[in-house]
Amino acid sequence: MDQDQEIRETLDVHRQSIQGLVDNQLMLAAQVHVLQAALATVLLHHPDRATLLRTFKGYMKISKESTPQLARHMEALEGGMLALLGQDTEPGKA
Repeated sequence: MDQDQEIRETLDVHRQSIQGLVDNQLMLAAQVHVLQAALATVLLHHPDRATLLRTFKGYMKISKESTPQLARHMEALEGGMLALLGQDTEPGKA
């Protein structure tokens, strides 16, 4: 019986840890969405979006090179930011 109780307690600890990770992931996702909305608001009204576009591309290149395991996951978000910065609306400046 002691071993069964020990297994149950271990499982409960792991369940709580997993739930904590899920909760943290949801909080981080919510924070990212709020920050994206704030950033989009600023970017849409910035007077020098062409310079921001070049700078953003440089930072994204550095970010993807320094964390290659996340690069694939960053691409969709990067595409959205590039559109906000006007990549498709400013031919020759992208």
